[in-house]
Amino acid sequence: MIYYAKYGTAWSLQGYQLVDRNTGQYKTAPTLAAEDFKIEKDGGTAVALAAVPTVTPSGGSSVKLSFTASEMQCQQAVLRMSDASGAEWNDDCIHIFTVGDPSAYMQYDPFLPTVGLSAPSMSALVALVWNALRTNHQIAGSFGEGAASVQGDVTGSTASVTGNVVGNVVGVVGGVAPGGIGASSFSPGAITGATVDTTASQSIADEFLNRNLVGGASGGSRNVRNALRTLRNRVRVNGPSLEVYQEDDSTLAWTAATTTSASNPITEIDPT
Repeated sequence: MIYYAKYGTAWSLQGYQLVDRNTGQYKTAPTLAAEDFKIEKDGGTAVALAAVPTVTPSGGSSVKLSFTASEMQCQQAVLRMSDASGAEWNDDCIHIFTVGDPSAYMQYDPFLPTVGLSAPSMSALVALVWNALRTNHQIAGSFGEGAASVQGDVTGSTASVTGNVVGNVVGVVGGVAPGGIGASSFSPGAITGATVDTTASQSIADEFLNRNLVGGASGGSRNVRNALRTLRNRVRVNGPSLEVYQEDDSTLAWTAATTTSASNPITEIDPT
């Protein structure tokens, strides 16, 4: 019979049955003595068990075998049982393998709800997971398939994404490489006045007013804003100059030299 026990920990085995040598049945109220039970640790010399086994409950056939912590400080132990004083019950033996300690027969403890791994074992397991080939994860809908193809939901912070993102991004995107958002990314009617906030709308309008009439750049005096000022703002002929004012009608925006003739007071406007 084989049993497993915690290394270096006292324990008891309840209900062990000795067989009557005459009848072949379990022996009721067997006679037990210290010299009947001897233990060998890791092949060492057999010595009497520290605690004499007892019939528990009294008058029955069940025997309680008790082992001390010292007796369990080995990888494996053999308990030999032999009726030294008579012939009441048959000889027997049990093998005990210890667990749950670096010095035990098995280092892990199967009696715990979780199994602890050594540091080298954990490192090896992690390496197997992260070094697994993508082609080994092809079961549809599995976590491995999702991670291998970068499909599904990503929750948390991502340093960078190389490739395509299928689906929606909920959260903040630090930046997108030039050309990273193609025209096909927007469905018809995706961008409307309702989807662009006020600050962005105003920035777009201001940039339009600042656009150079030549195109290709912004700024300069020949821009859309200065062109519209002659239609709405204060404009004055001051001697040989045409003066166009800014929106406060007191600050000059730009001037133009005028050429006049007797029949046509202003024949030319030449913006500076």
